Amino acid sequence: MKILALLFFGIFLSLGIGCSEKNLQDTIPGLAVYKTKGDYFRNAYCFMKPSGDIYMEPSFYNPRYQSIDPRIEITPSDTVYTLRVKLIDGYILGGEVGENMVFLDLTFKDYLNYEITHNTSSIPDSVLKEHILDDDPFLELYIDVNRPRKYELSDTALINQMIRNGELEKHFEKIK
Repeated sequence: MKILALLFFGIFLSLGIGCSEKNLQDTIPGLAVYKTKGDYFRNAYCFMKPSGDIYMEPSFYNPRYQSIDPRIEITPSDTVYTLRVKLIDGYILGGEVGENMVFLDLTFKDYLNYEITHNTSSIPDSVLKEHILDDDPFLELYIDVNRPRKYELSDTALINQMIRNGELEKHFEKIK
């Protein structure tokens, strides 16, 4: 019976191996082009309902395995969130973006240090609320609503050209 279970598990695993990571990444929502009221490029974020309740915050540390999420890159001089790229004219191309996103006065380094210091993968809502820097940060917000999504973080040259040509609304849904 053990051999049958192991054989079934092996077949199951081999079926999953055929799925490429790119295909999974293509379907992740939230890729957006946006411009904010301030320079929040290095600031952490969370999502807040109009009622003021926080309903989603990122987690960059896993205390069980003492590991750091691959969305965070630690360099000798900085801690960088890898799902944001600067574009021309103050625009940002980013993943995990939505219209209810708020920026915190915590950098990604501060955010990660809090999680590591407190050995947690979740900062309490009360602490996040104390650190809200801007609860209405977007001057402009365009989201790729295509599934699978049409653009990737590596498409900066193409998206910069859209900005130069004033064509963002042709390719992204304007939210704000």
